[in-house]
Amino acid sequence: MNLIPVCFVTMVRGDHIMLKKWINHHANMVDNKSALHIFLHGDDPELRAIASECSVVTLPFDPTGELFEEARRRLFFGLAGALRGYYRHVIILDSDEFIIIDPNLKKSLSEHLCDRTYEGAALSPIGFDVVQRRSEELEPVNFTLPILGQRRFGFLDGVYSKPCIFQKQPAGGNQHTLEGEKWEIDPMIFLFHFRFFDIEYSEIINNERIALVAEFDKQGANHAIGTWKDRDKKFSKLLKIVDEEECPPLTGNLVESFRLLQLENYKSRGGRFMWKNSRRGPYEIPARFLNLL
Repeated sequence: MNLIPVCFVTMVRGDHIMLKKWINHHANMVDNKSALHIFLHGDDPELRAIASECSVVTLPFDPTGELFEEARRRLFFGLAGALRGYYRHVIILDSDEFIIIDPNLKKSLSEHLCDRTYEGAALSPIGFDVVQRRSEELEPVNFTLPILGQRRFGFLDGVYSKPCIFQKQPAGGNQHTLEGEKWEIDPMIFLFHFRFFDIEYSEIINNERIALVAEFDKQGANHAIGTWKDRDKKFSKLLKIVDEEECPPLTGNLVESFRLLQLENYKSRGGRFMWKNSRRGPYEIPARFLNLL
């Protein structure tokens, strides 16, 4: 059997507008939308309709949140191994994370991945956290248009340079870390993250997440999600930095120094990830990426 080059996996609850964007974007990287595997965290007719042409599985929603992160970790790691029986690469993302191959490469993502080799269970992209620059980007994002272009600034961030392009099932770790694996970051693949990219939208999503985690906490759940109460403070800090500091263009040299820094951190920690002090910027997104997403 000839393996299909790539598939994408995400898990979602709510966030209807973003899932629609996620599907439309990544559908351009596969031959058929059936290679987009959408896991609904609780039944949602609107989400099922949005993902009707994709491969959809509805998972039960546990209102206590008990062991939420552990269950998700087992699901994703299991899928990384199981789907490899049909696909050469299994790309696992959140619904607000989007993969883009550098246009300078002049290859599709599938062509690039099939042409290169890497050791370890998974390959990482260059993570870029998009943040609204209020002094220049006054209007709310129009989701019917490309986001990049409406938003052009943000940070290189090690949190999103995560191992998410799998060629086998990992032995251990979580959604952002793989312990004891050989690790590579591909400077030609970018992951753009949209959580703090729009003040109005981000506040709505943050408030929904804070309320959900508060409900879990009332149950005394061992959900390991964290409080989410720091998100507003983090958002305000990032908005202030992007507004007040210079945002030089993101160059290849900046990307490469960031990549090497993350790998050195990983090596110095004995094969464990270190996200503290892993953000660099703010920078302006190169023009070649604008309007691609």
